[in-house]
Amino acid sequence: MRRAILLSFALLAAAVGASQSYWINGPTWPSGVVPMQIELGASPALTDGCADWSCVASGAINRWNLFVGRIQLQAVENSAQTKGELNGRNDMFFAADMYGKAFGQDTLALTTWWYRNDKLVEADIGFNQGKKWDSYRGTTRPGAVYDLRRVALHELGHVLGLGHPNDHGQSVVAMMNGTIGNLDSLTVDDIAGIQELYGSPGSGTGGSTGGSSGAAINFPPRNETYEFRNWLESKYASTLGRPAGLSYSDVEGSVVWVQEYLRYRLNTCSHEQAVERVRIQIAGGGVPGVCGTPASASVVEFPPRDQTYGFRLQLEDFYRVDLARAAVKTSVDAEGDVVWIQEYLRYRLNGCTHAQSLDKVTQQIEGRGVPPVCK
Repeated sequence: MRRAILLSFALLAAAVGASQSYWINGPTWPSGVVPMQIELGASPALTDGCADWSCVASGAINRWNLFVGRIQLQAVENSAQTKGELNGRNDMFFAADMYGKAFGQDTLALTTWWYRNDKLVEADIGFNQGKKWDSYRGTTRPGAVYDLRRVALHELGHVLGLGHPNDHGQSVVAMMNGTIGNLDSLTVDDIAGIQELYGSPGSGTGGSTGGSSGAAINFPPRNETYEFRNWLESKYASTLGRPAGLSYSDVEGSVVWVQEYLRYRLNTCSHEQAVERVRIQIAGGGVPGVCGTPASASVVEFPPRDQTYGFRLQLEDFYRVDLARAAVKTSVDAEGDVVWIQEYLRYRLNGCTHAQSLDKVTQQIEGRGVPPVCK
């Protein structure tokens, strides 16, 4: 990935503003859908459970799509097409070289693209078939076994028009840096770069870095939510007599990330957009902006509990797989954890004090109905 982008075999790069760290490489795609023909074939058993390489590459494509505005990459899975220069298709394939250009000893993949009248017309990604490949999360594996998903994330950034910030004197945490490492998700810098080119979802134009343009919904201090979660632990253990079970997400992690997930959801992010933003934070990629400004309402409506519970189950996997955390004991199961944190925050964001919210959640836990909010 040290030379992971070729621009019709001619370097054409433009620096962005001094206050920004991403690097933009000239032409962009016209608005619309950009199909990516995934021609990677069958795979061995993959660590992350994906059925084949097509599943892996599609996952990388979908990650970019969560943050891109006026275009969307389209995964054409298990494509029967074959690679070719200027064949009118965007091909992803394994190869021994890139259209006759040898892969360097340390090169994992190369992206070649062509443009006409300052608009991209075709881009191909070749993965070095001489390397050992798998698909997994977290830190890189010993024995030079490379994660195709994170390499595909990087190469797709080139397809979209981003270069290597670290090749241009910039020091920033970014998937688009020119060497592979333990980072396995996009970062705030990557998102800012791609939204400079294509806008954020819903904006329809380039030149926007996304985020809220108005008053976002603010949450209570985390220490108060943490105090509630410790109270809930005692309630389950002492009053309800629940035995301790195991969870990979500790109490603090659950409080922080469930609250972050809900903050994104209440500021107009979809479930998938919220989950990926939390994943970026957990991976150390910064704090992405929210998706927009919610419409004013007398009562703040929360997402369905099953979606928040779905996030909480994914959080278990983040901690177990990505962070390799050991399980800890807790008397509050994952469902109870997420249901009551969400209820506590629902009361807080609808006019209740910390003490009032504790009392109202207590009434629910004890089967005394669902008290109204405070406004």
